[in-house]
Amino acid sequence: MDYDVIIVGSGMGGLACASLLTQLENKKILVLERHFTPGGYTHMFSRNQGYEWDVGVHYVGEMCPGSFYRRIFDYITDGSIEWQKMPEVFERFVYPDLTFDLYGGLEGLIRNLIEQFPQEKKAIEQYRDDLAKAARWYGRLMVSKVMPDRLGFFWHILLRFGSKMALMSTKSYLDHRFSDRRLKAVIASQWGDIGIPPSASAFAAHALVVVHYCGGGYYPIGGAKVIANSLIPIIERTGGRLLTRHRVDSIIVDGNNAVGVEVLTRAGGQDQVKRYYADTIISNAGAYTTFNRLMPSKVKLPCQSILDQFPVGSAHVCLYIGFKDNPSKLGFNGENLWIYKDFDHDEAYDNRCRIVDGEISGCFLSFPSLKDPTAKGHTAELISFADYDQFSPWSEQKWKKRGREYDALKQRISEALIAFVDSRYPGFAKLIEYQELSTPLTTSDFTGHRHGCIYGLPATPEKFSAKWLKPKTPINNLYLTGSDVAGHGIVGALMGGVMTTLAMSRKRWVFLKWLVSAKRR
Repeated sequence: MDYDVIIVGSGMGGLACASLLTQLENKKILVLERHFTPGGYTHMFSRNQGYEWDVGVHYVGEMCPGSFYRRIFDYITDGSIEWQKMPEVFERFVYPDLTFDLYGGLEGLIRNLIEQFPQEKKAIEQYRDDLAKAARWYGRLMVSKVMPDRLGFFWHILLRFGSKMALMSTKSYLDHRFSDRRLKAVIASQWGDIGIPPSASAFAAHALVVVHYCGGGYYPIGGAKVIANSLIPIIERTGGRLLTRHRVDSIIVDGNNAVGVEVLTRAGGQDQVKRYYADTIISNAGAYTTFNRLMPSKVKLPCQSILDQFPVGSAHVCLYIGFKDNPSKLGFNGENLWIYKDFDHDEAYDNRCRIVDGEISGCFLSFPSLKDPTAKGHTAELISFADYDQFSPWSEQKWKKRGREYDALKQRISEALIAFVDSRYPGFAKLIEYQELSTPLTTSDFTGHRHGCIYGLPATPEKFSAKWLKPKTPINNLYLTGSDVAGHGIVGALMGGVMTTLAMSRKRWVFLKWLVSAKRR
């Protein structure tokens, strides 16, 4: 029951950290996952009809051969993952009387924006420069989180430069820079990748998403499940293990030292409590869960009250669809579509809970089967936001056994989503053979996230200003990893694993040197 390192959660951040520590320091690592499938948001599921869907990986940016993030991915997976580039129009923003196609390349984006909105040419060109400035500021922020405390003051001085723009809300930036409401809407179309609308998100978060996808979108051949499948054997090389159906209920703290975890699992049809011990504990469960749910009651930390008051991240519903025939017959080529009812994203977010009454303000449409050449069945995913509270009356009931009223609610939402897409792409509904809706209750059950939120702490200016939100915690031998210490999405969580490794590894300077050389290539 003894390990060098215990990692709570098998999502991208936890698995990346496990691979790096295994390869760099030969650590024996135990990864504990509450779900029955490893991988966090990189896992997939299938149904008997031959359909298979990912639950979180809809596309990944900056995966072209030789790129910085591709080199990191290749490092942690021994180069075992192949990436399929999405078609040249890899995203499409669909509004009532306007459609905007997204091609790879920042200059292409700027050129297309100017072509459609020539009256805002000067502001659009300034926007290009501002994206780069905000992204550079964010890079300095990440470095500051892993620097030794004695050097932290130096980096905090550097963070003052550019922080005003980086930490203003996306909406404030857009209102300051542009006058055309349709242009502002188009620029903010990918706000769902951040999880909160323009009025709430930091401009730095918006800049990261735009810059990240400027080179186009990529998808792992074989589906998202190949990520965990490639990492688990690496962890096992040194005697490490990944255990599913092991829910960590508390972190064992002796004095001010984290020494192990207490886990609930099942054996022989009975609940069992187990304890595992290690020199280091790494939590990939998110800051709120780590500090406010897993800490013993005797542990009191200043960040706990801050997290109690921190905005809760967004929750979502996802409709998993299986088609009778290839959706390319309707003109789809594997691109993602952001489909909106209107140009006001904040109003759309404010109206998100009307989805339970069948009113849709917008949705994200993705086609896993058109992105993966190995896919066997034709599939799609329809995603929209909805609050946990709308489903909380059924939270005490078991997954897939929540009763007729719950099933009727899910059916109403499913029909509304399908009708919303079908009104813009006639024939979509007739092509559907199978459908299944997940709600925030599903997310809560399998991730343990507060209110079923999908992105962890929301990307607000407050998050980026929180000096305490970094890999090293006030508890000795306890570290955070994943998206809460870095950015959102698969690459954000990946970099959370990289940052945690840099913060704790004895060979951090060796790895940092490799990272710097990779960045320069």
